[in-house]
Formats: sequence, structure tokens, C-alpha cells
Amino acid sequence: MIIDLDSHLREGYFMDEVYKLGEPFAQFTPRKANDEGRSHGTRFIHSLEPLNPQGLATHKHPYIYDPKVNWRAGEIAERQVGGYDMARRQDDIRRERIDKEIIFPTGISIATQNQGRLGAAVARAFNDWVADLVKGYEETFLPCAMAPAGCPEAMPDEATRCVKELGFKATHLVPYVGSRNLDDPIFYPYYETVQDLGVPLFCHPNSNGDLTDRFDNFYKTHVMGRVMNCTAALIALVLGGVFEKFPRLKVVFFECSAEWILFWMHRMDDDYEWAKDFSQLTGHLSMAPSEYIKRNCYVTCEADERDLATPIRELGEDRIFMATDYPHFDSEYPHTVSGIEKRTDITDGQKEKILGENAKELLNL
Repeated sequence: MIIDLDSHLREGYFMDEVYKLGEPFAQFTPRKANDEGRSHGTRFIHSLEPLNPQGLATHKHPYIYDPKVNWRAGEIAERQVGGYDMARRQDDIRRERIDKEIIFPTGISIATQNQGRLGAAVARAFNDWVADLVKGYEETFLPCAMAPAGCPEAMPDEATRCVKELGFKATHLVPYVGSRNLDDPIFYPYYETVQDLGVPLFCHPNSNGDLTDRFDNFYKTHVMGRVMNCTAALIALVLGGVFEKFPRLKVVFFECSAEWILFWMHRMDDDYEWAKDFSQLTGHLSMAPSEYIKRNCYVTCEADERDLATPIRELGEDRIFMATDYPHFDSEYPHTVSGIEKRTDITDGQKEKILGENAKELLNL
């Protein structure tokens, strides 16, 4: 079984349908602003975008998906149909011999970072919409439940609903929300609920945030954004004592490569040698940071990253997953699976684990 742990939708073409909100939030339902149909050119008037306007503007890259620009012969723009047409999507993933695929929204921040009860309503609306979108394809396409991190008190119930009523196999973990890091006790009920549900937390980042938003072009924000997001999450979870308090949590980090986590694991362990003498600095850890990472953490890899043997050796061959990022422009699709299969630095058994066996076990399939 080949399992793609990271793919995306083009829910942004259907915002008025995805986020069709009832009272008391009906006024926040996006309104279509042009007659472009459902495509890259569709525009909406809405106030649901929670990200910093400067950072959001810098990170935009619409030319890549604009058929009129014909970037790289228009292949990437045409592929976006698979972001909402499940029959087309199924045909596409068969080219990679993929059997099952986890799907996220492209606009993860909209679905997870709106504040208060509006945020809870927005997350619920997305989860209901995506559950309906995959009907008839439930055995192939597995949505990740969006959790309303801007309304932490609603997160446990939404996770429970998505797992028990909608059948989702995983739920989302936003790296941080505003001034809140993931070791904030306000998130503890969510962690306890997810741990008891027995599903993994998928820490899929965006490329925005206080440090990233100051840069002036998409190349810079794309290189830096995801790893900065995930680093903030990793440090909070490990050094903030979350994994100490919730030892059965399973957290997967996305789009940073498999080697990314090793640097921070080494650095945390190095500092632990002196920080462990001061309990207030270590978050009352009972073991070295690397032990939590090897017990609680997982990563997705890139098919073409320079070295997979070292992450496998240091993190473990059971901790790494294949991810296509379909249908985005930087996806290795349709060469992700073949790219991993052609590698010479890892064994055939390790390839099988990365391509699907690890994900099968994580998702309890």
C-alpha cells in the first residue's frame, strides 16, 4: 500500500460554499466578486483571512497557477483541477500508484486561525465541506480535521466529532496562533482528547509568521516559512513539557524535509546538558529532548533530499513518510514514488516503510 501523507485542495475556488456560515456568523460568508466560474481567477469578498496582510501579500504567487501566464507550459495550472474534482484527482494519483492520500486545505490558516466562536464555526464548516467532497472516495481520500486553534476551548469537541462522526483519521495542529505557543495550557484539553482518540496530530505549517513576514519576496518566505513554523512548534512541544505530560501524542511535521528535525534534536540535547540543572528552563523534562523526539515525533521527507540514510539512522525508519504536496507547484508529482524507489542510500525495506507501511500503522488502517 502506497500512502501520500500530504496533498492539498483548491477550496479557495469555492469559498462561498466552503464557508457558508449560519447565524450568528452568516454575515462572514464570502461573496463571489466576479464571473470567472470556479478557477484560479475566482475572487471573493470576505474578512476571514487571519494572516498579516504584508506577509500574505509577499507570499502570494498567483502567476504560477494562472493559465494565461503558461508557467512551465501550463502543466501546474491545469493540474489544479485535481484540487476539487475527486475523479480527476483519483486518476492523477494512480499515475503515482498511490492507494490512499491525506488531504489538507491550501488555506490552512483560514480554517484554523480565526478567533473565537467564529473560528470554531469556520473550522466546522470546512470539515463538513471536505467530508461531503470525498463522498464516494472515502477509501482513497482521507481528510485531516481542521482544529479551531483560534478558539482552543472548541478544539476537543471538533476533533471528537470529526473522528467519531465523520471518520477522519487525523487532526491538525497549528504551529502557533498569535502570541500562543503550543505549550500554552489552554491547549491541554485538546492534547488529552487527541491522545485518547488515538489519532495523530498533523503539524502542517504555512509560510507566514512574525519572523517570516518581514521578507520581501516569495522565494525568501517559502524557503524560511515552513521550517520556522515547525521549529516553534517542536520547541514548545518538547521543551515546554507537552510530550512529558501527554506521552502518547503522535505529532507529524510536514514540508521541512526529514533532516530538518535532526539539527534541532542535536541542539536541544546539547543545551540540555546544562539546562537540566534548572527545572524552570527544561520544562520539568524527565529525559533528554531527543528521547521525546524519537518517541513522539514523525516527519515527511522529500523524494530528492540529499540524505535520507542519516535521518533514518538517527530518527528511525518507522518515523518518516512519503508526501507529494499535490497539486502545488513545488510538488514532485508525478515522480515522488519513483524518486524514492530509485534511491540508492536506503534499503528496499526502508523504502516500503516510507512509501506506505509507516503511514498505515500511524493511521490505524
